[in-house]
Amino acid sequence: MHDSAPTGHAPASPIDGLPQPIDGLDSAAGIRRMDGDVGLYIELLRDFVTDEGNAADVIADALAQADADAATRRAHTVKGLAGTFGAVRLYPAALALEHALREGLPPTQIDAHLQVFSRALAELVAELAAKLPAAPTPDVPDGPLDPARLSAACRELLPLLIDCDTRAGRVLDAHAGLLRAAFPDDFPRLAEAVRNFDFEIAEARLLAACAARGLPDPSA
Repeated sequence: MHDSAPTGHAPASPIDGLPQPIDGLDSAAGIRRMDGDVGLYIELLRDFVTDEGNAADVIADALAQADADAATRRAHTVKGLAGTFGAVRLYPAALALEHALREGLPPTQIDAHLQVFSRALAELVAELAAKLPAAPTPDVPDGPLDPARLSAACRELLPLLIDCDTRAGRVLDAHAGLLRAAFPDDFPRLAEAVRNFDFEIAEARLLAACAARGLPDPSA
């Protein structure tokens, strides 16, 4: 995946896996950056709505507290994600806001950039919320956990983490109910690491969770 500036306009027709075009999003370019994995692209867009939908308010709060560094970091994060996803209006708005913050421009100029950023972000989040396919419902196991099934899920997931394979997110989702039930304390941090492509951290978290539960080492 690459953090590069999106160009052009959002495609006029839907692509496989997306039921309708999303205004302000060059989905074809974003999916290319995911090596053609539409499922991963959709999953990361859902995470973006959850994690960054309030980024403009967070930046405004940071500026109100005179924490320009925190504001700059958040603008940089959104810029990187917008570039990766092909967000053709949000990317330049985030880039301009980050530049204004880094250069220490006068507050009135920063506020003007923040307003443009806020509108672009709100418009994209509204489009994503309305048009992304619904997230699949995790399969929550009934009754006692099956140790053999749990071990098999861990053995399926671990090699992908070791290889830094983005398919780990799909496998994690497929077994989310089982893994969450088995590792209630570790699963949120495991899922967060996988979402952020921190595969080394996710690998260590999965191995620690297996050891704590007394499961066989999934790498053996």
